[in-house]
Amino acid sequence: MNSGQFIQWHDLFVVIDDGSIPPTRYGPIESAMRDQARQFPKGIACLCILPPDTRPPPDEIKKMVKNLLTRLAPSLTCLAYVVEGTGFKGVAARATLVGMKIFASRPYPIYVETSMQDVLGKVIPHLAVTADVNVVMKVISEARAAAAAPSTGTSRESDATSK
Repeated sequence: MNSGQFIQWHDLFVVIDDGSIPPTRYGPIESAMRDQARQFPKGIACLCILPPDTRPPPDEIKKMVKNLLTRLAPSLTCLAYVVEGTGFKGVAARATLVGMKIFASRPYPIYVETSMQDVLGKVIPHLAVTADVNVVMKVISEARAAAAAPSTGTSRESDATSK
């Protein structure tokens, strides 16, 4: 799955972010989140997957993300990150996110984990639907695999949506 692509499943919004999402992609991401939040008046959970090759985004993007999260704050039930990287890159990403968690004043909880199972264990209680961790992991895994599959020559939406 390419950076900036997303998965929508009930009231869970999942975005892949390797630090290279272009500024023009944030408008469609925010629009999709707002559309999804309108369907779930109690709010949506947002899960950001940071793949192993994630690098810090430029300051302009950090500011855009901060502003986006501020605008969407009333519509979020939680914000979660899964850091898939290991080694120095993974440690640096986790440290940055934990720092954000400690110092950012947000009206929703923020979770930072290193495994999908652990992060979903914290996100699922915030969802309107009763879901099993393994079911949600399968939905995300299948959507990522489908988006990463080579094109067969037919047109396909750039964003995976499962409901």
